[in-house]
Amino acid sequence: MTRTYLKILMVVAMVVRLAADQVDLIDGSIVKGQVISVEAGSVRIKTTFAGSLTIPLDQVKSLSTDEAVNVSLTGQPARVGRIAETATAAEEDGVEQIVAVPAEVVALWRQGAESPGEKIAREQAELAKRKWSYEATLAVTGRTGTTERLNAAFGGKATLASDRDRLIFAVIAERAEDQGKQTANREFAGVDYSHFYMADRGWYARTSLEYDQVKSLDIRWASAAGISRKVIRTEVDQLELRFGGSYTYEEFADNTEFQSPGLDFTLINSFTYKNSKLNTILAYLPTFRDVTVYRVRHESNLEVPLTASLWKLKLGFTNEYQSTPPAGVARLDTTYFTSLLLNWK
Repeated sequence: MTRTYLKILMVVAMVVRLAADQVDLIDGSIVKGQVISVEAGSVRIKTTFAGSLTIPLDQVKSLSTDEAVNVSLTGQPARVGRIAETATAAEEDGVEQIVAVPAEVVALWRQGAESPGEKIAREQAELAKRKWSYEATLAVTGRTGTTERLNAAFGGKATLASDRDRLIFAVIAERAEDQGKQTANREFAGVDYSHFYMADRGWYARTSLEYDQVKSLDIRWASAAGISRKVIRTEVDQLELRFGGSYTYEEFADNTEFQSPGLDFTLINSFTYKNSKLNTILAYLPTFRDVTVYRVRHESNLEVPLTASLWKLKLGFTNEYQSTPPAGVARLDTTYFTSLLLNWK
């Protein structure tokens, strides 16, 4: 019976020990949990009541761990031991006790985990893995005889991507005539950059120039920047939400101008099924100058691989809604398209 009690006490002691990591703050607060790491001047501790917390080291009075960890102090090589507030003994259970003043802790990481130096090296290696990929689209349809029609669309995209960031250059040119009347004459060029400092959190910046003769648009310069969040991150489904500030400048054929800062709300989704991919972009762009002036842009397209490994068939449609369009231009403009898509790296 005595041995049973001793075993129970030993188990209880071990459980208490596992939850004994402690961070004492200058304001008198005490945070208990499991110290995960110290890097970049902050200590990260995992708690049962608030999840993972990141605390600046200059707000920490002392810290201690109940298990041996890797620690690097100012001017000293990395060592393995328990972090203690005071030196009660040189060793305990064969594990060295290390007295560490928070301000002297350069780095700390759990045993078996990646050190801050290794993490930096890995991230640099990931950036070095950036690869270019290219895409060209072509769609041409025409008819002569009883009626005369011509529709042509050309596009190109270059993407430099890694696990953490993505840079996209895109250009589009559209021409269309029906019975000698021009029905489409548009050119677009844009740059989009996004960087994720965490797996699901990041920031973005984009800018574009656009010309559309049919819509009496001589030039539209639109830029935006803000934060982004990946709500869904699976191999088959990706959903990214963006929120930021924007600036729009427009000049029309009648010499009128419009310019205003505003907001940018954007949803980007891609869903992969076998070898096909469904892409959707939805953006709402209100302006500050006049709350009644805004644009809504939408595009959905389906990419289906063809026999050749580099070729795909792209089918989709776009919608653009302008709350206050120029005279003679409809508020809602919808375009349907089918084009050949060539991908290569």
